[in-house]
Amino acid sequence: MISLIISVFFFFSPKTWAENVKTIKLCEKGVASILISQKGTVLDFPAEPEKVILGTKNSFSIEYIRSDLAISPLTLSSKSNLFVYLHGRRFALDLSTSSYGATLYYIKDCDADKVMEKKNGKLR
Repeated sequence: MISLIISVFFFFSPKTWAENVKTIKLCEKGVASILISQKGTVLDFPAEPEKVILGTKNSFSIEYIRSDLAISPLTLSSKSNLFVYLHGRRFALDLSTSSYGATLYYIKDCDADKVMEKKNGKLR
């Protein structure tokens, strides 16, 4: 039943949906610019973040769901830095609210040997 509902959803959803999903590679030495949708954005990390620090308080709402961070802007012009710690490494993100923001970002580590993916309790 659930697979039928999902199939119908994808069949009738607009083709622009794929444009709202992006994959980016993060490196410790760089700062990635992330456009946050006005409706909210999910960042899917390869492992559960150990700690997250938002630079500008009261700019975004952040919720943790395993290896995902759900981020919603608190104003239409919210901007902030976000620091995410994974396995002792720090990644820097520059968040900005935009009407062109993606709904979902798949975050990949530019050095796959340093951060192993952990899904459903298993390292991959």
